[in-house]
Amino acid sequence: MTFKEAVGKTPHLENAYCMGLEALENKCKTHIEAEDTRKLKGSVFVDEANKKTEPYANRWDYGIAYQHTNRKAEVVYWVETHTASDSQVSKVIKKAEWLQAWFKGKGKLLDSFEKDILCVSSGATTFTLSSTQRKRMATLGLRSVGSKLRIPNARSKS
Repeated sequence: MTFKEAVGKTPHLENAYCMGLEALENKCKTHIEAEDTRKLKGSVFVDEANKKTEPYANRWDYGIAYQHTNRKAEVVYWVETHTASDSQVSKVIKKAEWLQAWFKGKGKLLDSFEKDILCVSSGATTFTLSSTQRKRMATLGLRSVGSKLRIPNARSKS
């Protein structure tokens, strides 16, 4: 199953699939850099698609699919663009918790893809993580990548 097919079969995302990075807000597109933009297989604005059914939830921002040269299946980058300050770390963690819960329910088809769960800073990165926050981020599979996500043609980790 492709990313596009899985998105089309996911509740509340049925009509949310976009080509390339088109699902991303313009202010967020500048934080994503693909080595080969032709390998961007699509994107979805998860937050917007789930806003009506979960208006008060800390929803995750985006899913971006990329076809790496050394992978048969697409890899999905789950990206949260957010202010990276101490006061916002707990909010990003809550959003990652929402994403993980969503994977177990409505997003289960999308959970089957190889993936990274990433926080991309929309401004200066100024946070210092407590050991509790670091542990929680690790448990959720959440990593911070600074102000730009650079997607290479070949994926290094297995």
